[in-house]
This record gives sequence, C-alpha cells and structure tokens, in this order.
Amino acid sequence: MNQKILLETIGTIEKKEMLGPVGYKELVLEAFQPFPGYHGTNIPDHIKPNSLFAITRSKYTEEKIIRAIQKIKSERGFSFDGSPGMVTLYNMLNPCIRFKDLDTYDELLPILKAFEDEGIEFMSNRKIEPYTGIIKVKKYFLVEVLSDYLFKDAEDPNMHYFSIPIQLRFNQFEKITIDLKNNLEDARFDAALGTIFRKTGVIDVIRIYDDKCTPEKLDLIRSKYLQAINNLIR
Repeated sequence: MNQKILLETIGTIEKKEMLGPVGYKELVLEAFQPFPGYHGTNIPDHIKPNSLFAITRSKYTEEKIIRAIQKIKSERGFSFDGSPGMVTLYNMLNPCIRFKDLDTYDELLPILKAFEDEGIEFMSNRKIEPYTGIIKVKKYFLVEVLSDYLFKDAEDPNMHYFSIPIQLRFNQFEKITIDLKNNLEDARFDAALGTIFRKTGVIDVIRIYDDKCTPEKLDLIRSKYLQAINNLIR
C-alpha cells in the first residue's frame, strides 16, 4: 500500500458569498443562504453560525492577527478557527478576521473582547442590507497529495484542490464557473479560487467542495476548467 503524503502549508481561498450583518455591537458579517430571517436584527441562540467575518478598523499585519489568535486560544482556552482575510464592503476590500467552528453566536462576544485587549479594534455595527461580496482569507492547509496536480483536504474529505496553469483574476474564474455549471449535467458543487504555497513557489488551484463527489466527477470538472482556461489563453 502506498504511504500517504501529507502536506502542511498555507495559501489563500477566494470566493463570492451572500453576506449580511449579525446583531453584535461590532460589525460582523456572516456568509449565509438566502432568507435567514435574523440578519441585522437579534443574534439567534439556537442556530450554529456559519463563517463570521469581523471587520477591523485598520489593516493589521497577518502576523499580528495570527499571533493574537494563537495567544487568545492558548491563554484563554477559547476554541475556534480564526484567519486573517479581506471582504468586500461598500465596493472595497476591507480587512477582517474570519471565524469558524463556533457552536453558538454568543461564543464570539468574549473572543472579540479578547482581540480588543490585544490591540485589535473592530468597526462598529451599522445597518447593511444583505449583499453579494468577495471574500479572501488566508488558509492553513493540511492536504493529502494525490498527484502532481491534485490534493485532497485531510480534514474535510469533501474538499479537493487541483492546480491550474495560470493565475486567474476572480472575474475570469467566476465567468468560467458559471459557464461550466450551465453546461454540466451535475452542477451540484461549490468552487473557489485559491493558492497553495510550496517550496518551489505558488501553485494556483481551484477548490471543489462536493459531499458526493466521485473521482470521475472530479476529473470531469477539472478537465472542463482546463479546457476553458486553454481557450482563455489562446
């Protein structure tokens, strides 16, 4: 049996999501499905939050945010996944901290206070109608190397990454994805644009999330993306 090759590294993930504010005093946006009912009103106490994006007042360095995350988790015993990132707000990319793996919305309140104690300030909440915006976060990868071009997330088996030959602008990626989904019989998957850092340099990738993805379907999706990219660079 071949031994698994695991790669621990960093990179980025960029995608477009429907966003709306949650009712904290700080400006925190949530990536959510349409018709959530509670955004912009009261914080729900019975629903597990999705990804939450706390907008910071200033653009702090990634090292400052990562050190703050490390210190807060180790010294205060909080359990969460945090990453520095950027999110579209008022047609501009604004700095944020992305929070995941929270069981309740109330869990974020003392965590935000802990960040403020570390000198990281957040924008105040304001009335914002739900909108579609681009999210770009720093990603910490633990992936199984399946081949020179294919990686499987070691923490989430529904997530795969395959390399692409060029760096796509997000609008190019979005157009290719829409066209591809409109012409696939089974278009039930989520796609995001990303990068993975290796010793040899930066690898541009597309991340596919699909809880029922077969190797055949993944190979078909990859071939369709590569075909579209080849048409783009001709």
